[in-house]
Amino acid sequence: MQKRQCYPIIFSLILVLNACTSETSTVEPPVQSAMSDMEKPDQLSNTWFGATYEAPENWIEEKGAEVIKYTAPEGGALIALTVVEGADDSASAALQAWHKIYPDFARTVRFNNDEVAKNGWQQQTFIEYESAISEERAFFALVLRKESDWHVVLVDFSLAVLGKRGSQLNLLVDSYTVQGYEAEDVSGNPAHTLDSNKLDALLSFVSGAAEKLHVPGAGVAIYQDGKILYEGGVGVKSILTKEPVDKNTLFQVASNTKGMTTLLLAKLVEMGKLQWDDKVTDHYPDFKLGSPETTNKVLIRHLVCACTGLPRKDMTWVFNSGPDAPTLMAVEDLANVEPTSEFGELYQYNNQMPAVAGYIAGHILYPDMEIGAAYDKAMQEFIFDPLQMKSTTLSFSTAIAGNIAKPHALGLDYELKEVLQTPEQGFNLTVIPYRPSGGAFSSSSDMLKYLANELTLGVTPEGERLFAEKPLLERRQPGVSSGKDKYYGMGLSTKKIAGVEIIEHGGSMAGYKSQFIVIPSANVAAVILTNSDEGYYLASAFQRKLIELLYDAPSKAAEEVEVFALEQQKGIAARLNEIDLPGDATILANLAKHYESDILGELSITQVGGQTIFDPGVWTSTVTTKTSSDGKHSIVMTNPAIFGLELVIGQNDAGKRTLTLIDMQHSYVFTEVSAK
Repeated sequence: MQKRQCYPIIFSLILVLNACTSETSTVEPPVQSAMSDMEKPDQLSNTWFGATYEAPENWIEEKGAEVIKYTAPEGGALIALTVVEGADDSASAALQAWHKIYPDFARTVRFNNDEVAKNGWQQQTFIEYESAISEERAFFALVLRKESDWHVVLVDFSLAVLGKRGSQLNLLVDSYTVQGYEAEDVSGNPAHTLDSNKLDALLSFVSGAAEKLHVPGAGVAIYQDGKILYEGGVGVKSILTKEPVDKNTLFQVASNTKGMTTLLLAKLVEMGKLQWDDKVTDHYPDFKLGSPETTNKVLIRHLVCACTGLPRKDMTWVFNSGPDAPTLMAVEDLANVEPTSEFGELYQYNNQMPAVAGYIAGHILYPDMEIGAAYDKAMQEFIFDPLQMKSTTLSFSTAIAGNIAKPHALGLDYELKEVLQTPEQGFNLTVIPYRPSGGAFSSSSDMLKYLANELTLGVTPEGERLFAEKPLLERRQPGVSSGKDKYYGMGLSTKKIAGVEIIEHGGSMAGYKSQFIVIPSANVAAVILTNSDEGYYLASAFQRKLIELLYDAPSKAAEEVEVFALEQQKGIAARLNEIDLPGDATILANLAKHYESDILGELSITQVGGQTIFDPGVWTSTVTTKTSSDGKHSIVMTNPAIFGLELVIGQNDAGKRTLTLIDMQHSYVFTEVSAK
């Protein structure tokens, strides 16, 4: 339930749910001992024309005089490295690089943006190229300049391999460094106390950045050395009411629910009711993956480690779920799914697995209750109440009836719009049956209590131990790599910013983006909750600004905001450039009124007031049309928060009209049916 970690345009294919976020293949837990400094054995380090990088493990390497190529073990993905001398600009350097591997390469540029340069480079540019969704293929270039030399990293991935091996691509890209460059590292600096001047600077930065990035409001809270330094917010809960955000304003924290769920699991470990290495079926015999052999290997820790090789399967709940959907949907979603990589081999984010983990925890504690109600009761009694998180709730209806920040997203006109969210209708209701993975609503004040518990290792300010230290810490042990110095644990991530080790996690649902950061070396915890899809950018810059204020790190946060603001504009412009406005009337009129998928259920298409409405049940969107370079037509969602979701129009062998949704490692076909 996270969005946009790497690819500005391709994430529109998988909505607001992407995480772009290798160990030796094993059925054993991926982490057995604490590695608090996050140092792992060196990867396959390489030197190339004055640059160093870490090669993707187990890929096929082909070294030529001008180009190094890496091909994914299963095929379907190529990373090529080359150097172009004396090019006029990054775009021409990238095109010359493509011609070294594909002489006839002539794809148009869909997106081109200069990023904040790092790793010793003087300029860093990300370029995405046109590809039809029906190709199920993506083309990117990262262009890095040092003087007149342009290092170019070319990426030609099938969407399936991108979804599976994106973390390995991240590792290479994150590590691509000018040879001899000393990486930014302020971890040796003593951490400052965040005095009133520094707090004012942080809040002023958040306020200014929020305005530039189209974020109406943000809940913010800061804790250091056992004291709450600030809890409150900036901006407004709604662009319509203009009510200010306060410390108790609720935001949907989405995937930040996962860390709370694993804290519940840690409590059960402390109570002796389960162990991290217990088989899941010992506690819940109805749990199934695609085969008995795979099912038998799954341990409790595997449910929450993003390390079992299970691909994302978000569309099954985006299209099928809602407030009245059965809680066991999460369990049912997994019954026919097989991993696409070995346990412990690759980082692959899956939302169903942590949802099942939470429900199993509730079932262990209250075996006679309905499994969803048992989870809700367990979280209230063992997490929210002990931590005095008095406003936090897993009830959608309770949250939206209270002191709630309304979700927002940019529309086609580049203006903010409120995202529909009622007890009966709205995209975010789809998470209800999967709420251990992303359904909690919380405030900045409450989230700070949860994070302070992480800093104190389970002890209250009064000295009372609420959680045993060992199982709590086990959640943050570095597991599978998601990039350079980035690892996923169990519902928590660890990484370095300017050499400083942090514990963190993000969350994303439609119109809500959240991020927390825990910095043990500074005894600091902080959270930012936003009510806009564009809050992802603000959360990233917030982390950087905090490190700058604490450790005197070089100022980059403000530059990040400027880059992100331009990226927003270019991203929307790129999408608008590819669609028809208004939609092609003939194509829209020829759509069937009803479609059905064996996996994703039913949807209807209606004409209302001159607009075409796409309705899969709980949420709806207006649609327009698109004609891709391969000549195929698509319908494209145009509502804020889901703008860009695309289904390819077709026909099956029986002459029935079809709509095909392509989602990284999955493809779903809706077929024309008669009204029921």
